[in-house]
Amino acid sequence: MSGRQDQNKVTDESYWDSVWSPAQSSLSTLSGSDFYYGKNGLFARLIHERLGSIKGSRILELGGGGENKRLLSMKKWMDADVTALDFSDEGLKVVKELFDINQCSGHFLNADICNWIPDQQYDTVVHWGVLEHFIDPRPMLEKSFSALKNNGRLLFSMPNMEAVGAQLWKNWCPENWSKHVFHSKELIEKTLHEIGFSTIGSFHYGVPFLKGAEWEIAAMGQRPIDLLQKVCSASARVVPIFHKYGNKHISMERGFIAVK
Repeated sequence: MSGRQDQNKVTDESYWDSVWSPAQSSLSTLSGSDFYYGKNGLFARLIHERLGSIKGSRILELGGGGENKRLLSMKKWMDADVTALDFSDEGLKVVKELFDINQCSGHFLNADICNWIPDQQYDTVVHWGVLEHFIDPRPMLEKSFSALKNNGRLLFSMPNMEAVGAQLWKNWCPENWSKHVFHSKELIEKTLHEIGFSTIGSFHYGVPFLKGAEWEIAAMGQRPIDLLQKVCSASARVVPIFHKYGNKHISMERGFIAVK
């Protein structure tokens, strides 16, 4: 794949190759007791709450490369038939190895989301933290629509850039912040309706937003906030109130669900 940047994207293949290339050394077997991605972890509860049982369902994840424990969880614990599509060679290499380590099967497609033409349709399309890397959300949402069966569901989320704490992220990691585009709830819902989706819902979830990504390095003066983010994440293991009661001004993630 080339490193040419599409005018509608704020990232390209080379950016994601550089993000995912160090990830292979940290890959490991996913434990059933993992708090977030285990058999009864927070992610499994989110899926069951929004989608119900996905056993035997054909799931497509757009931008599914990298250390993708979400897709692995849907295969390993929820018995879905999963496919990851990504244009990053390194990202696909990492997710394939993660599945191999966990002795799980999956399908892996090397393609650019907006130029890809689906040759089959899926029960559910998901993407996590991908739409905000597109200046105009319509092409990706249109591709999601075309990849779905009738009555199929689209479930996706992105960083909650409206959270009060997101301003800390903007200030201490401006380079990573610049790779993200804020799309308002009104714009996303309007676009989904215009494309043909129905029964559109939105939600917030996750611990308080103080830091954009684990790999971001905090300067010495920012270490207290870095520590506070880790404390919030750890506290959710004892009292998972942040994940159960999302809030626009606090939560790390915001999500949408729509039916074709």
